[in-house]
Amino acid sequence: MFTTGYGGWETFDLTDADAGKPTRWSVMCKGIEETVAIQLVSPPSGAHLISAIGDYGGFVHWDLDKAALAGSSAPPRMSNTTGVASAALQPLVLVRVGISAQHRPGESISYSLDGGRIWKPTAAAPTPESRAGSIAVSADGATWIWTPEREPAYVTHDRGASWNAAQGLPPGLRVIADPISPHTFYAVSLSAGLLYRSRDGGASFASKPFVLPGDPPPLARSFRGDNRGGQDQIYAAPGRAGDLWLAAFDGLYHAASPEAVGDASFVRLPGVEEIEAFGFGKAAPHHVYPALYLAGAVHGQPGVFRSIDEARTWTRINDNRHQWGLILQITGDPRVYGRVYVGTHGRGVLYGDPANRQTPKH
Repeated sequence: MFTTGYGGWETFDLTDADAGKPTRWSVMCKGIEETVAIQLVSPPSGAHLISAIGDYGGFVHWDLDKAALAGSSAPPRMSNTTGVASAALQPLVLVRVGISAQHRPGESISYSLDGGRIWKPTAAAPTPESRAGSIAVSADGATWIWTPEREPAYVTHDRGASWNAAQGLPPGLRVIADPISPHTFYAVSLSAGLLYRSRDGGASFASKPFVLPGDPPPLARSFRGDNRGGQDQIYAAPGRAGDLWLAAFDGLYHAASPEAVGDASFVRLPGVEEIEAFGFGKAAPHHVYPALYLAGAVHGQPGVFRSIDEARTWTRINDNRHQWGLILQITGDPRVYGRVYVGTHGRGVLYGDPANRQTPKH
């Protein structure tokens, strides 16, 4: 038997190979994986979960309790899918980027206009070498910004038929779209202490300095988690224009308007001491603001947490028997309150719904 990212396999006739005969291999059991989740998206319509997976692409999960019978998303076939995004106001528009499984130049991006049932390669890529990196899709789905690995960010308004470099943005920064304004995008450089914003559909970005209150200088610690995780990134709260959250490795910060960012206008939320993953989900009953989810440490307690009051208080939603090693990604479901998707480093993607019991607050 042997194990791989594709599961555990066994054969009972290996010695047939000594006689030049074929050997027969079969999967030992279902549900055992060595899967690394690089990004998770739960759109407000269509499939409840779209995953970006290391080694064999990623999937559209129409049924959370069954294997994706359609197989990994294609064409093109990806080995690693490093980024996937949906349009906030047109959630059936999906774009994914990664590394071509056939290592073909220009074939490391594709898109779907029907929620992931049919995928199409773009007509072109920014450069023949463009691959991997991160992808942002405007709220209306018309503008995509791709930051390929070791390249600057590029913008397309015609589904990848043509690309232009985004001006004013350093290479390597992950861009996110505003969920309301289709012309607005953001990026952040923690090392430089700069927030970047575009108001012209990604054609140009302007920067503004910020200070994180009550925190040591950015990147003061050499170790800041796995670089494929959700830490040290900026997030936009769904359904709100310009409502930004900065999930630093060593703290959580909120700026309700990018206009206010600067002069320490990011507010640090109490209790959060470490973040490996961060995301949003449906608001709790009788609440308006989206629920927040994080994997990390709150008041000295490591775990997976949910907040229903804009990070004033947190509830641990896992226990010591369910920790799953390193967690890279987390997101709630915008349609089902309390449902959370947890992307692990080697343990697959798990999902959970609230149990009918009270859990302690921290």
